[in-house]
Amino acid sequence: MTSKIISNNLNLWYGQKQALKDINLEIPEREITALIGPSGCGKSTFIRCLNRMNDLVANIRISGQVLYDDIDIYGKDVDVVDLRKRIGMVFQKPNPFPMSIYDNIAYGPRIHGLKNIDKIVERSLIDAALWEEVSERLDQPAMGLSGGQQQRLCIARTLAMKPDVILFDEPCSALDPISTGKIESLMETLKDNYTQVIVTHNMQQAARISDCTAFFLLGELIEVGETKRIFEMPKMKSTEDYITGRFG
Repeated sequence: MTSKIISNNLNLWYGQKQALKDINLEIPEREITALIGPSGCGKSTFIRCLNRMNDLVANIRISGQVLYDDIDIYGKDVDVVDLRKRIGMVFQKPNPFPMSIYDNIAYGPRIHGLKNIDKIVERSLIDAALWEEVSERLDQPAMGLSGGQQQRLCIARTLAMKPDVILFDEPCSALDPISTGKIESLMETLKDNYTQVIVTHNMQQAARISDCTAFFLLGELIEVGETKRIFEMPKMKSTEDYITGRFG
């Protein structure tokens, strides 16, 4: 197993409150890693450390190390814009831009001076399993799409930048079961080319789609391992209690 991202003794404070405590976690390349745990346990804070989204939050302090392909992303020479291009993110609530479907996908490539925009748009929508549904109305507002379609559009927008890693922060929490199933199928397909990390409160979802699962509690990484083992034979009692619904 090759690790794509490694966190070493990662700590994070919001002011005086410590949100992450000595997190040591390896994210396998071209696999799906699920982060589970109750609300407020540090899952979303952790993935936002992986592409430095937390830089945008005031009064944050970070110690430790995050290695992406053996490069410390918090090093002084790291280009954060390029980092976020390589490590894309899909948020909990679909957030299409107030423009056409086409322009949503084309926006990033245009800013970065990429060429063959039409091909990038088509390929991104195909890879996001959305092309057949929208190919005849690319000039129409993205806001007119259903919630599930909007989320796949946001995934296509991320794919258009040709990332290496995709972070998903509860991407299905606002979606109906059918749309959720489409997103999960899409993530399975993307495994061939992308490393993926998903924050989810849905235990069944984590069990269905992830290869590796990490359980967070109160800012600490309690247990990590192959998903089947975590769900069937957890080593820590708190992991078992959470998975079986005794708390959380």
